[in-house]
Amino acid sequence: MPRELRTVARHALANRDNGVNEKDALLEVGPPAHTAAPSRPRHDDGPKETIESIIVALILAFVFRAFVVEAFVIPTGSMAPTLYGAHGTILCEKCGSEFAYGLRDPDDKRRGSDVSDQAEARCPNCDHVNTNLQTNDRAGNPERGDRILVLKWPFDLGFHALDPARWDVIVFKDPSDGVTNFIKRCAGISNEVLMILDGDVYTAPTSSLSPEARSDLEEYTQKKFEFLQGTRRGRLEPPSARAFDELDKKLRICRKTRAAQDSLWHVAYDNDHPPRNPVAGQPHWMPARGGESGWDTSDYQLRFSDRGTPLDFIELQHKEIRASCAYNINSGYAPTSPFVSDQRIRFVYTPGDGDPMIRVRLMKRGRSYWAELRMDGTVKLYESPLLPGDSTPAMASAQIPPLTPGKSVEFAFENLDYRLAISFAGREILSSSSNLDSPAYYGPDVHSLRISRRDAPNANPRIFGVGGSFELSHLIVERDEHYFTDPRMASLPLLDWAPREGWGGPDSPILLRADEFFMLGDNTSASKDSRLWDVAGPHLRERGNQFQLGTVPRDQLIGRAFFVYWPSGNRLDWAPLLNKFGIIPDVGRMRWIR
Repeated sequence: MPRELRTVARHALANRDNGVNEKDALLEVGPPAHTAAPSRPRHDDGPKETIESIIVALILAFVFRAFVVEAFVIPTGSMAPTLYGAHGTILCEKCGSEFAYGLRDPDDKRRGSDVSDQAEARCPNCDHVNTNLQTNDRAGNPERGDRILVLKWPFDLGFHALDPARWDVIVFKDPSDGVTNFIKRCAGISNEVLMILDGDVYTAPTSSLSPEARSDLEEYTQKKFEFLQGTRRGRLEPPSARAFDELDKKLRICRKTRAAQDSLWHVAYDNDHPPRNPVAGQPHWMPARGGESGWDTSDYQLRFSDRGTPLDFIELQHKEIRASCAYNINSGYAPTSPFVSDQRIRFVYTPGDGDPMIRVRLMKRGRSYWAELRMDGTVKLYESPLLPGDSTPAMASAQIPPLTPGKSVEFAFENLDYRLAISFAGREILSSSSNLDSPAYYGPDVHSLRISRRDAPNANPRIFGVGGSFELSHLIVERDEHYFTDPRMASLPLLDWAPREGWGGPDSPILLRADEFFMLGDNTSASKDSRLWDVAGPHLRERGNQFQLGTVPRDQLIGRAFFVYWPSGNRLDWAPLLNKFGIIPDVGRMRWIR
């Protein structure tokens, strides 16, 4: 024991016998004031103490890393844009929006280091195809992937109460080898049935199923195992119609937590970055009545002045809101990506003269939903195929303080996971209901979603004005994350017997047993996740039918990602020896992982 600690311990014992507070005594770092300091120099065990301190510090560091928090580097873009792998950033040549595009990590020996000369990064805002991509920066390196911190101890304790929650971002071992670290979002948890329909996750607790339906799904799981082992041939047939009939009634949509949803909104069009010198076919807000319209959309601020017609509206034109990701160069946008009807529109609303009223329309699967705001503070939700009139019954209504001409308010209207909501200043004030008996009911028809693969384009948002003047600024349209299997990715390529749309698809519900989890990547069209896993490593094969392809066993979980502590650092371009390294932290992009 180091000399100082031995001295402190002796005086603590002495002081305890004299009634001195033991905690205070232990705070002392030298002999008491009434005791003379030792006169001989302390040199006998100095080096030994230093070595001991270093060893103890190293041991504590290793223990902390192994059991508490560990740092990881994101190698690929399967979680983009929540987390970036090796990437470049670009300012769009047309609109000036900044976005990231994926590159090959030169430190990853499994991949090449460059992209082809034909690579294209399509701007997620204005759809311009940028081809002047820097596969390396001026110093000769791509921006490395995000460095993250992962909390490990909750999973090490073994308590089920500390298991992953749905929508947590989790690090785990690759089921194909048990060595490589993967990172995805937890979409399915133990003891439930999961199905992906129209881009959303639906589940039903196993306990809610009848013995017959549960038996059918367990039989389907057993057949998966037999095919994987090679003891069954042909093709894996879907579960029984009886099981599907029951799932149609019991599956419920899994809405994201608010924190996770904030990470899963994708900008579809930001009017603060309109195309410079726009060409035909680029996105923009267009008045429906042309030169007769009261709308002026020529600037960043959109202005309205009533000209006497209730049908005076603007619509986002030449923009297909699809589940594409600009991070995926060469394939970030494709006609095969499905349309996304879960959308949010938000802006700053500044009323002017008169008594203006504003209505915003969002559509989903051919049905029109409206948000209405009046100067007296009346807010209403409608479902109506036509513009609502005074006699149109509202789904729901609310009252806020009356608006003041010239005073701006933040407005947002979202159609998300079969839930409509209106917010002001970031606070939700009105929403639809999932109660079948409520006039504000809004919910999915699971049977229709399951049997229909319809991907009809949805009409883009519209904004109507009447009765006065107002101005809109900072107008943004966003889309939700939409889970789908991209046809360009060979679905389960090594398994000719498996379902085409992967595990958890409309024809292949997955029964998650105890200690099994289902993982999805945020970059859904470029993520090989639970839907598409086709290989089980020997460490899992030896478990027999206790392992199910498409799941992550509980003992393969490493931890919960919670913070990006080092986004790709900035380089000193002027320093000849240091310009190859990102040594300046990009503090503005440090962030919590949601």
